[in-house]
Amino acid sequence: MGVFDVAFLVSVLTIAAPVLLAANGELLAQRAGVMNVGLEGVMLSGAFCGYAVMCQVDNQMLGFLGGIAGGVLGAALMGILAIEARVDQIVAGIAIGILGYGVTAFLNQHFIPEPRTFDPLPRLAIPGLSALPVIGDVLFRQDLFIYATAIVVVSTAYALHRTTWGINLVAVGETPMAADAAGVSVRGVRWATVLLAGVAAGAAGAYVSIGDVGVFRDDMVGGRGYLAIAAVLFGMWRLRGVLLAVAIFATTDAIQLRLQSLDVIPREVWAVAAILLVPIVLRLATRADGTRTATALLTPPRLLVVAGSTVLVWFAIRPPDVSLPASLWLAMPYVLALVALAAAKASRHQAPSALTIPYVRSEA
Repeated sequence: MGVFDVAFLVSVLTIAAPVLLAANGELLAQRAGVMNVGLEGVMLSGAFCGYAVMCQVDNQMLGFLGGIAGGVLGAALMGILAIEARVDQIVAGIAIGILGYGVTAFLNQHFIPEPRTFDPLPRLAIPGLSALPVIGDVLFRQDLFIYATAIVVVSTAYALHRTTWGINLVAVGETPMAADAAGVSVRGVRWATVLLAGVAAGAAGAYVSIGDVGVFRDDMVGGRGYLAIAAVLFGMWRLRGVLLAVAIFATTDAIQLRLQSLDVIPREVWAVAAILLVPIVLRLATRADGTRTATALLTPPRLLVVAGSTVLVWFAIRPPDVSLPASLWLAMPYVLALVALAAAKASRHQAPSALTIPYVRSEA
């Protein structure tokens, strides 16, 4: 299978799980009208608190509970600023992100002088299914956190579309005044989703420190919180879009980890990159009425995408003998995040109508 072997697919799942869980919680909060740009700081709080608890009790379950507590603490601060004090959510989120980095670095240096390392979560094989070729090792021989993340995502899909709570949540994010008039507590729903996002981000941060790596380092979340926010925006505030965005980010990250050890970029990498650009080209060629035409591509930005996809197809046929520096590979997921944010700006009309807008009941 070359680069894309079983070990690669397993690494994609491991990378995707914490980002997906954090993005899942952030999706709920944003659908209710609250954007926590400080999600990176909340995840860092979860990572440190989980590690600090593990250093004291040496129990992973309690460590994850500690991480969840740290995430809820960061989310509660966001709730106080955004919901109660009605501070600008972007400004409040940036402050929480900076605060999370500073506080965790300070506490790590002064209260945990002797770093410790822990074993990652054990892999659990599902009897029968784990024996299946390829997908058995990839999907059914994972740790408990990855299984739990899958359950949470399915539960979120059901809750958003099949329960009264999900309908009320969407109503609060779209028309809070109408939801309030119907007897739905806008403040209560927003607080619930912000805290749920904190639970998810805290657990995701704890997984990074004590479930996967086994140690805490300053700023060890490494931008996963920002990737989670980008996934929500790129996914157009829909769960299936979030899943696609996280899959792209995780695959890119796993590829860069693999390619750092290779002298040249393999043919299959160029081929996959070309395939991924196909739906983008098709979307750019689609008019507002749904019809596809080549004339829709005759603008400089769209022509640039078409030219890039053509080059990638050529490289897939005749791969060049080139190699890129490791620093550039490390930047790949975050370059994609910037592209995702740019794409989300073009579809801003699909965002919840009341996103980042404080609600004052007296205005109803």
